[in-house]
Amino acid sequence: MVNHPLPLLLATALTFTVSAPQTIASGVDDLSFSPTPTETLVSLKFPQAGDRGTTQSSGGGGTRGGSCFTQSNTNLRIVAPSQDTFTATATPRLFVYVPANKGVEGEFVLVDGAGELIHSQTVAVPGKESILAIAVPPAIALEPGGEYAWAFAVNCTLDNQVVGSAVEAGLVRQELSVEVTEKLEETNEPLGKANLYANQGIWQDTLMIVASLPEQREELVELLGSVGLAQFSDVPIVFIGTDETGEVPLTN
Repeated sequence: MVNHPLPLLLATALTFTVSAPQTIASGVDDLSFSPTPTETLVSLKFPQAGDRGTTQSSGGGGTRGGSCFTQSNTNLRIVAPSQDTFTATATPRLFVYVPANKGVEGEFVLVDGAGELIHSQTVAVPGKESILAIAVPPAIALEPGGEYAWAFAVNCTLDNQVVGSAVEAGLVRQELSVEVTEKLEETNEPLGKANLYANQGIWQDTLMIVASLPEQREELVELLGSVGLAQFSDVPIVFIGTDETGEVPLTN
């Protein structure tokens, strides 16, 4: 599993410098879990942790020097059933919850398993609470079987002091079996593909599909609720990326 050295990340990432990624990848080499096929799902309930390998809870972000958020006891959070997740896609979207804030700047960083920085970008952050769906750029295609770590940090100025918060997570690009790949190619319905990904424990791709279908409100609520994230069901998603930028409201 990834060992996430959050205090070290906060000491560097919140200054918005490229030194941040080297700290978050220190435990990537220990990432050694793999999803296993599970029983056929009912609708879009994601398999329980025990059915898809060892996971850890998706914790909130660490803070430094105060809070940029307008409500107490709120913080950044990875929108996932664990802090370490899988994708089968070369350019997935990664989801992070940002509470209502006092005006913050955001930065997204991605590193490979050797701790090398492969991407860093400044992210526009809405003032109201939102889920940011941050795209890995096409030029940074993830390698099959590759292990990565990513972080998202925000900062703001309070009483003439820079304060901030950050979260970090591990990511593996999972190689799918020939059988599953063929099923995906044969399936035309997006929700059918989402079910296939969910059955393989591929969280990022499952959520990417459902989040891109705002008309599938019930499926999204069920998916998030199945992994203990029902509190985010009414939070709007903002897509961040080079090809698609826009808001997908999760409310009817």
